[in-house]
Amino acid sequence: MSTTSVGWKECLIASATAVAIASATWYWKNCKECDCLWCKRRSHSRPQRVIFIRHGQSEGNVNPERYRDTPDNAMPLTELGKYQARQAGKCMKKITGEGKTRFIVSPCLRTIETFEGLMESWKDAPEGTVSWIEEPRIREQDFGNFQDPDQIRECKIQRRKFGGFFYRFPSGESPADVYDRVSSFMDTLQRMFIRHADVDNFVLVTHGVTIRVLLMRYFKYSIGHFERVENFHNAEFVVLENNGKGSFEIKQLVYPKVDHETLDVTPVVSTAVRLRECSGARHSQYAHLYDKNSLFSDL
Repeated sequence: MSTTSVGWKECLIASATAVAIASATWYWKNCKECDCLWCKRRSHSRPQRVIFIRHGQSEGNVNPERYRDTPDNAMPLTELGKYQARQAGKCMKKITGEGKTRFIVSPCLRTIETFEGLMESWKDAPEGTVSWIEEPRIREQDFGNFQDPDQIRECKIQRRKFGGFFYRFPSGESPADVYDRVSSFMDTLQRMFIRHADVDNFVLVTHGVTIRVLLMRYFKYSIGHFERVENFHNAEFVVLENNGKGSFEIKQLVYPKVDHETLDVTPVVSTAVRLRECSGARHSQYAHLYDKNSLFSDL
């Protein structure tokens, strides 16, 4: 057989393969409302919901002076913060029902204590329906080893000039740094969905900045949009529901608002993240063309 005929056949096979891959990719990205095999497989490898919850009130939230001698990762919850976590667990359990649940917890003390408070609502769950792991990549943004409140205040003034997303605290991180490690974590989370395909709910117990970066990463927020998103309240959580089309949508935000005097709890429910005016954020004149579709290759 001549080398010419072999080369011709190889070219034909390569062309056919390229066409098949291009067609499959087009279907993957564009068939959002169809019942094709691609969509079924993508939906099947994802849980029913993913929940991001911020830790309860910490001693550092109440008194920033505590950061002078207490590392950020060792900051505990207040008694109110522990109560908030238990109440958030009650609200969350009504949403998740009896489905299998896997908690992924930041290794900071306040998030571990929040997880323990949430677990009060799962203490009677059948064996094998609840599991948890620690995940350092969803830890809090690093503001430095020991935080001088006076220095932090000065840094926040500089941050307004520099830009919130890119400003890096001395010996610490910027939200851009958090974005990088969160991106790595989301690849792991995708594999976790496949490995634990029988789990209905994944709950990430984490921090305010980290939640906003997670949402930014998944929903492709621009930097300007990220800087407009308000921080989450203590023990507030956001529920992302599987839409059956291969991706997630924000279903609701739930904040178990506690009356500090009576300890009465009023669940405050909303359907979208809160936005604020942010004069420092620059928006492109072509903002109307920005692709806001979620990343189908993620989660």
